[in-house]
Amino acid sequence: MYRPRVVLFCAFVLLLPTSSPAQDGGGAVFDKAKLPEAGRAASDFVPAGWVLEGQAAGDLNGDAVPDLALKLVQQKPAGAKEDEIIERQRALVVLFKDRDGALRRAGVADKVLQCTSCGGAFYGVVEAPAEVKIERGVIVVNQEFGSREVTEHTYRFRYDAAAARFLLIGFDSTSRDRLTGSVTQESTNFLTGRKITTVTTPPKTARGRDSVKTSTQAVARKRTPMEEVDRENFYN
Repeated sequence: MYRPRVVLFCAFVLLLPTSSPAQDGGGAVFDKAKLPEAGRAASDFVPAGWVLEGQAAGDLNGDAVPDLALKLVQQKPAGAKEDEIIERQRALVVLFKDRDGALRRAGVADKVLQCTSCGGAFYGVVEAPAEVKIERGVIVVNQEFGSREVTEHTYRFRYDAAAARFLLIGFDSTSRDRLTGSVTQESTNFLTGRKITTVTTPPKTARGRDSVKTSTQAVARKRTPMEEVDRENFYN
């Protein structure tokens, strides 16, 4: 269970801006239409003005060949300092790999990954993270943001052969109040149409126990394509 080690915060941390104080990245706009349909290397799918920030490998379409999920980020503008926090957008590109090593574009999402300065005061002096993994055939995107209250969002996408697209099958949201230690967790399964909410409140005394309340509710079984998931308005 998450417990804060420190309950006192310096005033300057709480007053940090929710976005980068530095200039916008000014990098190239991500144009999905300019990405090739096929290539031989991951670099073939990195457009001008963007760089490959990271990649994950794993079988996504059940052919026992490891596919790729690329995390792209805008280049920093010329003259920017190495430790300067600049707002740079990110994009997710998914590639299927054939047995001969050829790569085919399978999905592109330019709104699900948070920008490098979108972490709020909690990430005020470093670039905000956007983690991309492949676990048991599912693309997992994890990122967090906030200040006193830090929120973590996890998206899970799985390839649907009938739709020929990656669909959102699960979404988790965890909010932690770093001052009080209270935690609210929401886990939504769009395959079953259920959302489980758990609220944990720390005890008021050292000898007390956490108060844990759990509730379950029905939700729509949405079939949202990865390309249509926008982190800025998905959870409002």
